[in-house]
Parts: sequence; structure tokens; C-alpha cells
Amino acid sequence: MKTKIISLSLITCVNLFAIDINQAIDTAIENNYSLKQQQYILDESGLNLDSSYSGYKPKLDLNYTFNNRNKLVSGQIKKDSSVTATISYNLFNGFMDKYNIDAKENLFASSKLTYEASKQDLILEVKSKYINYLLSQKTTQTANEAVKLYEKQYNDSSNFFDQGLIAKNELLEVEVQMLQATQNLQNAKADEKISKYELENKLGSKILDEVESIELDESISFEKSNIENRSELKALELVSNSYTNIAKANQSGYMPSVDASFSVNKYGESVSPTNRTDYPSSQNVGTIELNWNLYNGNSDNTAVMINRKKAKQYKMQLEDLKQEINLQYQNANEQLEVSKLNLKTATKALETSKLNYEIVLDKVQEGLSSNKDLIDANYLLTQSKQNYFSAYYNRYLAIATLQRVLEKSN
Repeated sequence: MKTKIISLSLITCVNLFAIDINQAIDTAIENNYSLKQQQYILDESGLNLDSSYSGYKPKLDLNYTFNNRNKLVSGQIKKDSSVTATISYNLFNGFMDKYNIDAKENLFASSKLTYEASKQDLILEVKSKYINYLLSQKTTQTANEAVKLYEKQYNDSSNFFDQGLIAKNELLEVEVQMLQATQNLQNAKADEKISKYELENKLGSKILDEVESIELDESISFEKSNIENRSELKALELVSNSYTNIAKANQSGYMPSVDASFSVNKYGESVSPTNRTDYPSSQNVGTIELNWNLYNGNSDNTAVMINRKKAKQYKMQLEDLKQEINLQYQNANEQLEVSKLNLKTATKALETSKLNYEIVLDKVQEGLSSNKDLIDANYLLTQSKQNYFSAYYNRYLAIATLQRVLEKSN
């Protein structure tokens, strides 16, 4: 079905300099501090991943020593110095480096998905505040129109009273309704300001122009199968996998580690490490070192079990979140269906209440109906307008909620 635009002279015309909902979303994404914090967390995770690759790289050390002794023991000299340059490389450590890298890759990918989930949450919040602000504007507009109708009725009733056509109590009844409508208008204006402040707070900037209205797209559809694309689900899966890899890295403690190194040494009898008696001018040393811890108080086994338990914790959290998201989908989908029906009903009710008001107004002017009938007609018209706008924007809010649940951009 084509996009349906309902215009009962109630939808605000688009301002050429107005901000639309997509611009509002872009502004919030650029300014939101919580999202910026998530970006820093993502950056930190990327740096941790880079750091984990150091296990596959050689290490280079340079050491210089100078001794100046006031007393000597056998074999010592007054002054001596040495400088040693060593390059070393771990040949085997039970695949600890590999599993640590796998764990960091899982966490980095999870951080990216968590950032995306935070962005989607922010988008829904902006949409909600934007829609609430539009609805508050329509509420103010509706209240203002009600006041104008009561003012017209009061002026007409004053003329009828002066002509002796109605009693004083009828005029006073209209005046009371007009004053009450004025109070409703002031409350609506206050609520509109609050809605604007809330939207500005979410955007992180002031709204200097009008905000555009939104249109209803009847062709939009949602598939429950898209729930599997939720970033939070994928992120939890990756966190669980990271702890599984950490547990595998802990198992490396059961295996030996093998390191190779090559060092160049120079010695001296002063601050300068050169020309020491009975020492070579330089000494090259190659070393292969094997270490195997046979028992460490069962700490490796405990660490393995702890991280396996953590992996299972996130698996359970993942299943719980799936159920929660399924419930979110069912609720949002039900709200969407209800809002569709409400919009049809509200549209018909608005058309009927407008016609009813015109009929009653003509009868009052002809003396065939009372001011009480016109007051009732005004009340019904005002309520119909408000119900129409609520249904109109609630449908869009239901669509925005479903887009968040299914993580769809459109």
C-alpha cells in the first residue's frame, strides 16, 4: 500500500528550515556522551587486542651494570662494568598466546556490537522524544482551537443574553467551560516546553527551528526471524566464547614453556665496558630454556573451572535475553496492530465529531439547540482531535520500537 498521508488541516506544513527526525538522530549520535563513552571502551578493546599479539614477537633487552667497590673479596676488582644486549623469543608456551588472542578478538568484536546496540538504544530514545514533542505540539494546537471555539460561543451567547434569548446561567456555563479550556491550553503549553527540553537534552543541542512532522508508511513489515540479528545477542555469544578461550589459555599451565635467547656481552674495568683483563672483548651466548611447573597448588585447574563457569553464565544470560527480546517483539507487534485499528477509528471519529459540531452550531444559531449541546459537541471534537493525534503518533512509536527490537534501520 502506498504511503498514506492523512491531512485534516491538522498536520503542520513542513518548514523549509525545519529539522527532521533523521537530522535529530545524527545530532544525538554526534553529541551523546554515553555513546562517546562506549566508543572509548571500543577503542580500549582494540588496543588490548593489539597488545595480545606481542606474544608472537621477539623481545629485545639492553642491560648495563657498573660496580665500584670499597672492599674486595676473592676474585673481585675495584671497578667493573658490563653491557648485555639480549634478543629472546618464546618457542612454545602451551598455546597460551593463541588462545589469549582468540579471547581478545572475541571481546573486541563484542565491544563493536555493544557499541552498535548502544547506538540503536539512543536512536529509539531520540525517536520517542521526537514523537512526544510532535504530539505535545498537536495537543497545544488542539487546546488552542478548543479555546477559540469556546470564545466564539461565549461571544454569541453574550449577544443572545443581551437580546433576552438565553438565561444568565447558560452564559455562565459557557464562560466556565471557556476558562477551563484556557487552563488546559496553559498546561498543554507547559507540557510542550518540557517535551522540547527533553528532546534537546537527548540531542545535546538546542532546537532553533521547527521540527518536521512524520508520515505513516503502510507498506512497512517486520519479520520475527530478524531477532537473531540483535547486536546484544551476538555480543553475549562472543563474551562467552572469550571466557572459553581464556580457560584454554589457562590449560597451558599444564604444559612446558620453551624460550630461546641470544645475547652479546662486553666487559670492562671502568665505567666503559671495554678491555677487562682475562675477559674476551665480547662474548656471545645462545640459550635454550625449558620450564615446566609440575605443581602450583592447583591454581591452573581452578582458573580453568572459573572461566568455564563464566562462559556458562553468559550462555544463560544469552538465553534469558532471547526470551526478553521475544517478549519485546510480541508487545511491540501487538501495539502496532492496536495502533492501526485505533487510527482508523480515531480518523472516523474525528470526521464525525467535526460534522456533529457544525450541525449543533447551526441548530444553536437557529435556536433549536441549547448552549449545553454545543459545549458537548466542542468537547467531543477536542477529544476526537487528541485521540487522532495520539493514535497517529503511537503507531509511529510502535514502528520505531519494532525497528529497535529487530535492529532495522528503516
